[in-house]
Amino acid sequence: MTETLGEDEVLRIDGADRDLDIGGITELMAEREGPALMFDNIPGYPAGHRVFTNFMGTAARTAVALGLPRDTPKLDIVRAWKDLSKQLEPVPPVVVPTGPVLENVLVGDDVDLGVFPTPRWHDGDGGRYIGTACMVITRDPDNGWVNVGTYRACVQGPDRLSLWMLGNRHAKAIAEKYWKRGLTCPIAVVVGQDPILSTAAAIAAPSGMSEYDLAGGLRGQGVEVLYAPGSDLPIPAYAEIVIQGELPPVEEESVLEGPFGEWTGYYTHSGQETVVRVNRIMHRNNPIILGAPPMLPTVPAGDQAVPLYSASVTWDHLEASGVQNIKGVWAYARQLMMVVSIEQTGAGDAMHALLAAAGRKRTGGMERYFVVVDEDIDITDIHHVLWAMFTRVDPSESLQVLRTPTTAIDPRLSPGKRAAGDLSMGIVLIDATKPFAWKDQYPAANRVDETTRTELRKRWAGVLTM
Repeated sequence: MTETLGEDEVLRIDGADRDLDIGGITELMAEREGPALMFDNIPGYPAGHRVFTNFMGTAARTAVALGLPRDTPKLDIVRAWKDLSKQLEPVPPVVVPTGPVLENVLVGDDVDLGVFPTPRWHDGDGGRYIGTACMVITRDPDNGWVNVGTYRACVQGPDRLSLWMLGNRHAKAIAEKYWKRGLTCPIAVVVGQDPILSTAAAIAAPSGMSEYDLAGGLRGQGVEVLYAPGSDLPIPAYAEIVIQGELPPVEEESVLEGPFGEWTGYYTHSGQETVVRVNRIMHRNNPIILGAPPMLPTVPAGDQAVPLYSASVTWDHLEASGVQNIKGVWAYARQLMMVVSIEQTGAGDAMHALLAAAGRKRTGGMERYFVVVDEDIDITDIHHVLWAMFTRVDPSESLQVLRTPTTAIDPRLSPGKRAAGDLSMGIVLIDATKPFAWKDQYPAANRVDETTRTELRKRWAGVLTM
């Protein structure tokens, strides 16, 4: 039986201002891994026009969203996600004639993105971003492949939405096929949907596979979709809000996009970007904007309490690279630091794991630090990881520095490197394991062992909050 969130997991907040309150409250509650937040009665908007944030901000909420028991341990959530992804059988979407998303359809002069209480998430943002956990849907004009991705989307006017799409992403490649033919690209942006769809959209399925099929495989049943009048883009029948339109090339129409407080914790990119010319808005009664505003990467943000994608993909890559005895993979600060736990059986095991992790091909990633630790380290506890780094690393022997590509939102790129198109950075490989040659002679740790911890939690459940 699929579990649901308890009342203590969702906090309703009435009367929060979309510019002054919603972004700040979301961040403050995320910093302490508080409940999911449902903002309603937002000044200037009808009751029922809501904003929902921090929806996967705890391990329990992440587990429930993935169909797991809410008390599943953090590393077991990643392990379950990894195993499920490897065994996944794609399930295509199911086309239905209608759905709640069609309860309200705005076309022509009625098109107005201002009917939704889109927040200004950060004080320095260049606009109000309605798309932070969104689904951007396009269809390849050559083979009909439906792609679903996640890109930041800013309200630029009643019928204009801007998108910032990096050049190596699928939606940009699809749009360019239309542009080369002198056509605009049909597009739909969904800003409220099942979290499993948000998760699938952010994963980026292989070229040719629709993220709808991926989401169906994860759920074990096809996603119900429908086609809006005059469109061949499938949209979720149970979506909260869908913004439909066409994407012209930047040379034909563009708008200043940004800055936006990104997941690195900085305002970086701002420039002329393409727009969506909105021709139809569909939404349910009492629509909900699903919000996942980026915060400092050290915050267990609204959709990153468990680093599902970065940890599971790296884990899969390590196994494919022949790394033995992997006990777990975890990511900190989004994916700025990747931590791998192994059980050493040979002198080269730690370096093998480091080189394999650093060698994974990435699109838009910024993994700067790769750390390998022994199996006795709880990699889901940053304090435990730091303890290993502080006490098992000899900086003169345990560190290696390499060069690798980075992303355009990297705040450490100098103006000169940006101008030259040099998107590269250094990465650090950190061997925080006990030296294999004398690991059995390494001083013993004065930490209560896991068996005793489990017994203590059972005996003192009313006292200990572990």
